[in-house]
Amino acid sequence: MTDKTVWVVEQGEYSDYRVVGVFSSKENAQQIAYAINARPDGKWNTNDPATVAEWTLDPGVHELRQGFTPFLVNMREDGTVERCDRWDISGYELAGYVRMWRRQQAPAYRGNTDKPDILQALIWARNNEHAVKITNEHRTRMIASGEWASDGAKVG
Repeated sequence: MTDKTVWVVEQGEYSDYRVVGVFSSKENAQQIAYAINARPDGKWNTNDPATVAEWTLDPGVHELRQGFTPFLVNMREDGTVERCDRWDISGYELAGYVRMWRRQQAPAYRGNTDKPDILQALIWARNNEHAVKITNEHRTRMIASGEWASDGAKVG
């Protein structure tokens, strides 16, 4: 299934956050954001700037219909699973992600060999075993392509 994208102009923070509009192209959204941010006095709106964000249309709908649910998996380079938990469905990151968590670059973890860098995946799966299998497939591809390098640089 191909994900469709919409472009959203957002403005404000926390309780003042609002969606200004939803657009079919990045260019259209950028034009509106620019018009909002360019004040009539020629100065730029820096107090409450409008920004453009890419949103996936209908995130999670196809997966729910297939009987999947989100899982958060943390996996080490050697395949050790540190965490595999069913994740609450919320509007936050329903599209999921797979990314490196470079813990060794964070001051709290630097030098702690018990907490190496990990692959963190918020993915849709049928159960824990399925979630680990999907994450492991990402891990092996990343190692083979050189994306999993201890310094964060791509190898090769």
